[in-house]
Amino acid sequence: MPEYINPSPISPLTGRGVPFRFGGINDLNRIPNDMPTPPDLRDEIPPASADEGDLPYLTIAEAAALIKRKDISPVELTRSLIKRIERLDPTLNAFITKTPDLALEQARKAEMEIQAGNYIGPLHGIPVALKDLLCTEGILTTGATAALSDWVPNEDSEVWRRLKAAGAVLLGKLNLNEMAGGTSGLNQFYGPARNPWNIKHITGGSSSGSGAAIAASMCLGSVGSDTGGSIRYPASFCGITGLKPTFGLVSTRAAIYLSWTRDHFGPMTKTAEDAAIMLNIIAGYDPMNPLSAPISKDDFTSNLVDSLKGTKLIVPAPSFIQTMNAGTGEDLGHTPPDPEVLKAVEEACKVLRSLGAEIIEVDLSGLENFGNSPDSRAAFSVERAFYLEQLSAERLERFGDRYRDGIIDGMETTAITYLQSLQQTQRASAFLEQALSDHDALILPTTIIAAPLSTTVAAFEEKSILASRDARAKGETPPRKMEGPMAIAGPYIGPINHSGQPALSVPCGFTKSGLPIGLMIVGKRFTEAKVLGIGHAYQQVTTWHNRRPI
Repeated sequence: MPEYINPSPISPLTGRGVPFRFGGINDLNRIPNDMPTPPDLRDEIPPASADEGDLPYLTIAEAAALIKRKDISPVELTRSLIKRIERLDPTLNAFITKTPDLALEQARKAEMEIQAGNYIGPLHGIPVALKDLLCTEGILTTGATAALSDWVPNEDSEVWRRLKAAGAVLLGKLNLNEMAGGTSGLNQFYGPARNPWNIKHITGGSSSGSGAAIAASMCLGSVGSDTGGSIRYPASFCGITGLKPTFGLVSTRAAIYLSWTRDHFGPMTKTAEDAAIMLNIIAGYDPMNPLSAPISKDDFTSNLVDSLKGTKLIVPAPSFIQTMNAGTGEDLGHTPPDPEVLKAVEEACKVLRSLGAEIIEVDLSGLENFGNSPDSRAAFSVERAFYLEQLSAERLERFGDRYRDGIIDGMETTAITYLQSLQQTQRASAFLEQALSDHDALILPTTIIAAPLSTTVAAFEEKSILASRDARAKGETPPRKMEGPMAIAGPYIGPINHSGQPALSVPCGFTKSGLPIGLMIVGKRFTEAKVLGIGHAYQQVTTWHNRRPI
């Protein structure tokens, strides 16, 4: 367990209840005349040029070793990724803002430092991209919304400040659901990020561009956010590795908040080893962020071993599958997991057992009470309403219907309902800590289905928007019920945002139609090293994470 550090007396840790307001008011100028419009995406992908080569397929660990030995240069690697982005992004739409000139400038600086013998670590010269709600000084940060389509922050987010200090190279800012408020990856202003395994299917969200960019090898690493599954949905649907760390481990300072009591930032990469490398940089106490946990950080690469001998893992008893969806508060008909997903997770458990892990069935009855129910989502709506309250009415009108409805819901939610929502955090955390007290991790499917068709998800989202408009026109409260495949996709995901425990998603198989399946590994608070170690051991004897979209 990491060591406790006394918080700064100037900025004490005040916990999840501290309120935040949008801090970029003074950076905004006159509202733009135009609204951002989705690009015309092409369906065909041209063949790769010789300039692109195979370097984009490297993991961070592999590229770092080559750069340290001076077998490849950061400039060479960056150029190859820029070429790949130019070729693939007109189809996949992973990026909102591309920064090729800056990337090459940073890559040249890294190369000069390394040539001079000043290599500073495994992210030195490594090209990454950021979800477009992490502030970047002097670089557009839109939140994927028309309301902030012109925002150029005057400071870096703490996450990017740390990555930049470690020598990382910025390729650009990545697509997402508007203001991270969704799980589909669809966006009315900037268009959908498309799934590299099949562009007719969603990436999942809200870190949609991160999922697409890593799966398609358009960057070597990304940082996403996870408030209700926004790292783990795209990790599962796009076949990549994504970690939602313990609440407070990674600073959220100078980034756009969706819900400060649920927001987590974490690495999205090709492997658990790469996630550990990135987490080593972005994790750690930030005395200027009252949500930051005052503990020293681990070396998250220290537990990357091949054997799981002595590791105790728990899986839910079969009856749990039938009851979990009941806690969502939606009329889902107790939708069972896709049999292909269950089969892949069962096979993954066999692999973990072969590595020496003991796997124990436990009764997790009660966890269903901590899903993303309408009442638990009250925190999202109240906190977004408070966070954005200072924006002008004209700016607020530029949000999309779904996000604006959330703001209105927040304004109309009672204090009692909000506080009941906050109680979910303590109850969920206590429940899972107790369930894991004598064990190292909980094993679950990340999502119970593979990525659904974009047209299907879009139709349900449009239906929801129309129902909301109709209700408001009649002076009624809009329905809060979720419908469609994304209402049932992640019943195991939401409780982990309430509880704040670390959760890692790694690919564990593919459906017969070629879509990825994700395995979720959940640990006790601040046991990221253990969770990543389990994921790494699994990836040492499986090849799902090495597969590439055609």
